[in-house]
Amino acid sequence: MPARRIHLIGPAGPCRPFLSQLRLAGSAELIALVQECVGGAYEVSGDAALLDAVEDEAHGGRTDDARRASDIEEALADSNVAAIVALRGGAWFTRVLPGIDFSVLDGRRGPVAVFGFSELTTLVNIVAAHPRGRGVYDMGPAFLPYGLRRYAALRCGAAEVGGLAPDDWMQRALLPHFRAYVADLVAMIEGRGSERHLAAEVVRGAVTPGGAVRFVGGNLTVLSTLIGAPSEHCLTAPGPAPWLVLEDFNDKLERFDRFLAHITLARMWERFTGVLLGDFHLADQDLFPQVLELLPYHLPQGTTMPILRAPRVGHTWPMAPLPLHVTCTLDPGGADGDLTIRWPASALRVT
Repeated sequence: MPARRIHLIGPAGPCRPFLSQLRLAGSAELIALVQECVGGAYEVSGDAALLDAVEDEAHGGRTDDARRASDIEEALADSNVAAIVALRGGAWFTRVLPGIDFSVLDGRRGPVAVFGFSELTTLVNIVAAHPRGRGVYDMGPAFLPYGLRRYAALRCGAAEVGGLAPDDWMQRALLPHFRAYVADLVAMIEGRGSERHLAAEVVRGAVTPGGAVRFVGGNLTVLSTLIGAPSEHCLTAPGPAPWLVLEDFNDKLERFDRFLAHITLARMWERFTGVLLGDFHLADQDLFPQVLELLPYHLPQGTTMPILRAPRVGHTWPMAPLPLHVTCTLDPGGADGDLTIRWPASALRVT
């Protein structure tokens, strides 16, 4: 029987800068590095042409739409693929969605897990809503240089970054944290859970400690493209009304307001039980307080919908994984907040 596979995809922004930061000559060396991390339990694969692709922002970004769609569709269809890992978000992916036939999931012998965030919000939600899909909203590992550098820049001079300049600290920390990410991913698909726990704070309304919740959503900008699309159902699949996850970065508040208004105009707030707000920032400015202030202009009048803050969801480091369409519990006593969002380790087991 063929070995189970972990398939790396680069369907959005270019991965080549990340390869350079890892001191790798190309995608073949990246695949070999991940293979070394996972050992012989899995075969690591990836389309080298897509992982090495460049973007031309002035001329449509990328010219390989059909190949990107086929790469994902073939991985979704292959029952030997245990996990599909998007190396990064970025741009140019959302337009590829119509070229992917998600019905291939129906023919799988077992589930497949998709890991990604940001531009991959749509893909993760669509797969998570399918009985044979598992969707995990989690950073693409190519986000690490940005996340680590920003983390260090916000803590310049602090002992935890050893007095190093942000770029120097990032470069020193990059490979160990990349290896840790791969190890954590393998633990999740093998049903051992994640070492990165997700704390949350109640900032509005009330929740029942120990209560069951289910999450959908992700990046606010990208999420809005699902509204009115045939795949919109992935946000409200059968079952108890879910919580809506929202996060975004490096954009103006007026644009966040427009995207929230899209949800309002589509009368979608009533479909959700609560809202989980992740990280919102612009450069080194925390925009969470302003986004929290925007929400009441959009939520239905008189609503008692609770709002949680989970700073480790979004374009931040450290980031914690959040499974979508998985029943989680809001356990009291989180280390960095009022609550810890927990999910059964077995929920993501695909091997």
